Amino acid sequence: MVLMTIFLACFNLVRNVLQAVLYFIIPRPVISDIQANRTRDSRLTTQFIQNFEEKYGTVHPEFFHGSYSQALDTAKRDFRFFMVILESDEHDDNAKFNRETLTSVDLLTFLQEHEVLVWVGNVKDPEAFQVSDKWRVTTFPFVAIVALQNPPGNMGTSPKMTLVDRIEGLSSPDYIIARLNVQINRYGPVLQRFRFERAERDATRQIREQQDNAYLLSLQADQEKERKVREIAEKQRLEEEKARKKAEERRLYLENRENWRRWALTKLPDEPSRNETNVAMLSFKLSNGDRVVRRFRADDTVEMIYTFVDTYHLRTEINSKTKFVSHPPIDYNHKFEFLLVSPYPRTVHHLSKYKTIKEEGGLWPSANLIVEVTIDDDDDDE
Repeated sequence: MVLMTIFLACFNLVRNVLQAVLYFIIPRPVISDIQANRTRDSRLTTQFIQNFEEKYGTVHPEFFHGSYSQALDTAKRDFRFFMVILESDEHDDNAKFNRETLTSVDLLTFLQEHEVLVWVGNVKDPEAFQVSDKWRVTTFPFVAIVALQNPPGNMGTSPKMTLVDRIEGLSSPDYIIARLNVQINRYGPVLQRFRFERAERDATRQIREQQDNAYLLSLQADQEKERKVREIAEKQRLEEEKARKKAEERRLYLENRENWRRWALTKLPDEPSRNETNVAMLSFKLSNGDRVVRRFRADDTVEMIYTFVDTYHLRTEINSKTKFVSHPPIDYNHKFEFLLVSPYPRTVHHLSKYKTIKEEGGLWPSANLIVEVTIDDDDDDE
């Protein structure tokens, strides 16, 4: 019995030495494409988990489905303890470790209660091989406990995931639970402080975001009010500008119209005397109710009659201070804002520059005419 024990001890020692030598002799895989390798490593982890469940069942720790680097980042981000399990097919203890330790309900319950993130890999796969190389693992199965720590002596350095315990060789569930419990008691308060600090930062950031959003909403409301005030002011300005322009156009129109009438009055021939022949006698009822009678020559145009009616008010205003106009306004087209109408039968005598009084039916040799206004002119002082 003693010889057998010595033999097994020597055999294990020689095997471990050979594994260590081969470990440093076998070329290590080189990672070139990070994204492609992550995809490959995640696939290999999934395959390992599937093979494990086919052999040992589905009762086991909740293995992380993804690469080691993804699991490490997740544990760091969530401030969780990180347990790494490395196995080697060349070690006989792996099967027993998987069958008895990793399927233990006690271990599973402990890991779940303490939210320990678990990643498992086989050193025949590139990523698990690199992890074992970094930690110089020579005995399998291997369990590492990793926790987030502040580097000693570097107060300004951000926390890093640090290997805080390592368990090599076949281990029982109770032993792993005991080792985990020690590290949780030792480093758990640190992780709790990290969680608290992050919660404070998140709360502060949330309050700041809420304040920023409230300020932004208030600013937007103020800007909207200012925009509406500007729109109202601009609308009022445009309306005032439009009214001013319209009033200016109206003023200029009335001024040009009056100047045209003063000019037209100077061009109107004198009334023929009673002794002249070929004279028509026309009687007008003006829009203000006044009646006017005037003689016109037979060859006077219908337009001349319109001009007489349109300038009649000026004749009553002529005095020594009256200013006559020597030429018509520039860019002004005069419009007669009335019609001359014979009442019985009703006949409209339209404006004509060329038709004479004698040629216009209903005017020769005499006629009673009514002046009918065609344009309402509230601004007209006439």
